[in-house]
Amino acid sequence: MTTGIDMAETDDPGCVRDLTAALPSAPALNLNFRIPGRPRPQSNILDQDLGSAFDRRSIRDRDVISADWCTSDLPMSEKPSFRPQKPRASGDEHRPASRRDERARLAIILPRHRLWEWHHQLLLHLRKTYDVAVFLDDRAAPYGRAERLWLRFEQLIFPGGKLAKPIAPDEAWRPVTDLDNAVDTVVINLSERPQPYSGAFELRYGDALDSSALIKRLLSRKAPSLAVHCPDQNRTLATSRLAIEDKFSIGRGLQDSFSRCLSLIDRTLSSADGRFANETTAVTTPTSATLAEFIFRMIAHKASNLIMKPFRHEEHWQVALRDGARSFNVIEDDGDRFYADPFLYQANGRTFLFVEEYPYADRRGFISAAEVVDGRLVAAPAAVLKRPYHLSYPFVFEHHGEFWMIPETGENRTIELYRAIEFPWKWELSKVLMEGAAFSDATVLFHGGLWWLFVTADWFGTSTQDELSIYYSETLDGEWKPHRANPVKSDSRFARPAGRIIRQGGRLFRPAQNCDRTYGAGIVWFEITELTPTGFSERKIADWDGRTELSTDGLHSFDQLGQLQAIDFKGSVYRGVARKNITAITPRHGGELERSLSKSSLFFDEIGSDRSGPQ
Repeated sequence: MTTGIDMAETDDPGCVRDLTAALPSAPALNLNFRIPGRPRPQSNILDQDLGSAFDRRSIRDRDVISADWCTSDLPMSEKPSFRPQKPRASGDEHRPASRRDERARLAIILPRHRLWEWHHQLLLHLRKTYDVAVFLDDRAAPYGRAERLWLRFEQLIFPGGKLAKPIAPDEAWRPVTDLDNAVDTVVINLSERPQPYSGAFELRYGDALDSSALIKRLLSRKAPSLAVHCPDQNRTLATSRLAIEDKFSIGRGLQDSFSRCLSLIDRTLSSADGRFANETTAVTTPTSATLAEFIFRMIAHKASNLIMKPFRHEEHWQVALRDGARSFNVIEDDGDRFYADPFLYQANGRTFLFVEEYPYADRRGFISAAEVVDGRLVAAPAAVLKRPYHLSYPFVFEHHGEFWMIPETGENRTIELYRAIEFPWKWELSKVLMEGAAFSDATVLFHGGLWWLFVTADWFGTSTQDELSIYYSETLDGEWKPHRANPVKSDSRFARPAGRIIRQGGRLFRPAQNCDRTYGAGIVWFEITELTPTGFSERKIADWDGRTELSTDGLHSFDQLGQLQAIDFKGSVYRGVARKNITAITPRHGGELERSLSKSSLFFDEIGSDRSGPQ
């Protein structure tokens, strides 16, 4: 599979040319609400009760919520404010500058019988920039009674967010038959039925206009695809395959999906240069599960987790090393914590392993390190960096004779650069490179005279598992600029970074997590074939599925230093004396993981990762 975007060579078909000529850039819609600690995903501000009063002092002291949301003295009709929160990437903007002297006209066509809170939030946002008229189409019938009752039940028992709450139509909204003149008006068709207006664009759920296709996909517990499509040109303008993190809740799945609908529409309207989706993935709807089948599986799943929770950890990550051997030696833990996100580094003739250490009692990770000799740890990992927020993914590298680390600090909504005071045991904060979003697994690379940073960046309160963005800078601590095609990937199967980008013979290999079935289900390898400020493309070359290659529930990080290799994997483990310790794990004989790393392969055999920039 080859995917690519090149902004300098993209054609501009009439649908988008008309759209971008008519519209100023929309302000970025930012709905993030940060909740400390694990597990993910992070909550969305719309999950909260918008009618309740916020304590300004306590909010400021906890640094939990943007000041834009401190509206406790406003009536409900004036909440919430969608004033755009500027992502502070050392002076760069997340969106193109708006042409504030223009107010283009939008006509939004909604389905009268399938109205959701996300429609309301979209209108609130768009009215900040555009003259918006709303029309109703009657043709999409209400969802089935059973589905509506179940969704109402889920809202009571498993709150899934405000975006998936049904709403009633406003009296000011007119029937679509009143939209008889759409000249100089951009039509956004959300009615779930075809519309005759020239230049309109529509939201598609997979390959269907009808949102029932989305619900069927969620009932089957499969990742849905969403797209903004221009039917006049048969062109997809923005697309995304979502990571649904709770596959046993239709309401939460709809919340995630509707959040992404907001971002896709915002992305389409904000693209003043006519950007197109880099890849359109055909969606084959699986054999549909009935609501009864879904409810049965959900109850069985929830009951099993509830019963077994005191006796086992469902997703217990472990790190394993091997040095020229076929089997990986598993690093022992005491069962009260897990180790994940391994990175290897060598300095002064000594080799060290850096990991995320996550004590279950604290529900917050920190960075630990240990020396490695002959493929085994000299001692248990010891803490080297702790912060009052969750840390993971300790990306360590060398630059100008000093050692640096960029750990994941998404809970703090930052990307932070640390410098070693005493390598590898002591670190100090050097600079905050970016802030304003939930950033995950930042991975840096020096290539072509520029620093590149690959990261998932959640601006909309959806998921940190399915959208890859790239930033670049002339210096490590300088001004970071967003890639013109961000997000360059919006696909749960291969967006989130899974370790260091490996350089071999002038070629670049990028590991990505497959989060389609579950978080960290496997690693997919790509060769980067183009990397410039305006273009990015890569081709898929290998797929390491955790179940297939290691007989585990997941595999989501890899690093290599010469013949020394590090991976992490996950599975369910019992607590206490009932636990069966795993001392070694062996890849499937003849499997894709072994073929990728074999002596006869041109892929990774005996290479060193790209661990430093210009010296």
